[in-house]
Amino acid sequence: MSETSSLTGPIVEAFTKMGIFAMRLNSGTAKRGRYYIKLCPPGTADVVAFMPGRVIWVETKEIRDLNRKGSTADAQSAFRATVESLGHLYVRATCLDDVLEVLRKESK
Repeated sequence: MSETSSLTGPIVEAFTKMGIFAMRLNSGTAKRGRYYIKLCPPGTADVVAFMPGRVIWVETKEIRDLNRKGSTADAQSAFRATVESLGHLYVRATCLDDVLEVLRKESK
């Protein structure tokens, strides 16, 4: 279970209640029996949501992890640059209100 599962679930649920299709994404690999399954690439955001004409990627962070350095943080920065270059919205959220605030701004 992800260290931010307590945040990703409510974010997906909030999007769903607003009629926005959203899903939780997992990166890395998982073992199923004796087989390994490749999931999303390292750095992929935790949640993706699809609105008419807009894709929103949400990276959930515990406040204590905001200044983390290393290969995971580097991969997340690269992912963010890629999706923003495509015109998608990228949100780094430490709470549900971070996402709701962005949605309020987007709906204006």
